[in-house]
Amino acid sequence: MKDCSILSKATPWAHPVQEDLYLRGKDLRRADTTTIQFMHGAAFCGSAYWPLLKELSSDYGLFIQDMQGHGESDPGSEFTGWQSAVKNATSVMDAFDLHAEKGPFIGMGHSYGASLSLIMAAADPTRFSGLVLLDPMIFPLSLFELFANPENPMVSRVLKKVTEWSSRDEAMAYLKSKQAFKTWRQDALESFIDHAMETHENGRVSLRCPVEVEAQLLSKPLLSIWDSVDQLKTPTVILYSNEAASPIGQSCVDASEKNPYIQSIPVDGSHNFMQEFPDETLVATREALAQLLS
Repeated sequence: MKDCSILSKATPWAHPVQEDLYLRGKDLRRADTTTIQFMHGAAFCGSAYWPLLKELSSDYGLFIQDMQGHGESDPGSEFTGWQSAVKNATSVMDAFDLHAEKGPFIGMGHSYGASLSLIMAAADPTRFSGLVLLDPMIFPLSLFELFANPENPMVSRVLKKVTEWSSRDEAMAYLKSKQAFKTWRQDALESFIDHAMETHENGRVSLRCPVEVEAQLLSKPLLSIWDSVDQLKTPTVILYSNEAASPIGQSCVDASEKNPYIQSIPVDGSHNFMQEFPDETLVATREALAQLLS
């Protein structure tokens, strides 16, 4: 995926949000074309979704943001919570003149990035023309209380996970052995290694996102997300996993019942369905975009 001719033409950008923290990403905007801003999930990065985003780039301009400690963005001294993530992402959009008043502008994201997009849209109804959210982290309040607990089991698992491998092949074999990755399409796995991991001169491969950053992110849950669901006035399509064990699905249905601006649509696959089924996700995303931009 690193040698993709389209991605190689992207303009890399960097924006200072603190003295020791630059956010970075890729700019593939085009004149007179709707721009989609994409924000990734925890421990991922924007370009890791290239199997899906590549196909969207044929009809839309793309602006890809990597959050603090993810992709090529700096880790900074500490991740202080979702409020700072929202402030930083908004600062980037302002710096690059990304606003629906300048032309059709769609906010799109997965998981944590989808939730941040929803929060930003609720705070400023004029920011986006519409939202396409892939399995946003809209949880029942009982789960948010668990995440805020010092004994949060998700944080404990993150801090214990493997972060480095002797080679790209070993990293690939490891991913294929894990439940969260074993159903991904091959090019999505390749893209994750290309962009969410770093290859060192000695051939070793390591995760770009420090486990400490991921743990800090998970320990500071998006407690205001339901307030944002209530306040949202931006037309929104949520594509959510129909996996029976997912705690997100029912919350997405509840969100659409609470707010007429939200439409929630189930899709096949797990929380990372866009990496398992990029082509099917592309079809659903194109339909959502056609509806939002009509």
